[in-house]
Amino acid sequence: MLKLVFDCLRAPYDWANILQTVIAVGDCEIYVTGNSIRHDHPKVLGKVASWSKSIKERGLPKLSIHYVFSFLDCIQGLKAKKIITIGTSPYAEESFYGLDLSGDNLAIVFGTESSGLTKEKSDLIDKMVKLPMSPALDFMTLSVVVPTIVYEIKRQQGAF
Repeated sequence: MLKLVFDCLRAPYDWANILQTVIAVGDCEIYVTGNSIRHDHPKVLGKVASWSKSIKERGLPKLSIHYVFSFLDCIQGLKAKKIITIGTSPYAEESFYGLDLSGDNLAIVFGTESSGLTKEKSDLIDKMVKLPMSPALDFMTLSVVVPTIVYEIKRQQGAF
């Protein structure tokens, strides 16, 4: 099961996009750290329901979402389970597309919407990668990056 880690997820719109992606591909586990808004906040649910008739009628399907107070505890817990942590940063040297993502022991780690992963948090991650982009842009929002990465992982894993 693909694991996604979000540090201090505060934007309802980003949460809604993440939920939409996770529901669309299935078989994902979400870890949320820090002072984050909850996935069942009315603003998040309202946005997701506005996009999906079935969710509007039946609510969210059962999802595997874990709230962990400390980023450090979350990463250490994943590593104790032999999960490889891969962080995202526009400043990383290695391209995300150069990775073999076919295994099932991966956790993709995303930083805050406004500042990404700090140096201290990046140092806790096994590997840092970037999503290639034009030099005209140095940052993309979670609502763009998460679906791109999740779909590529699921493609490499043979889900699509």
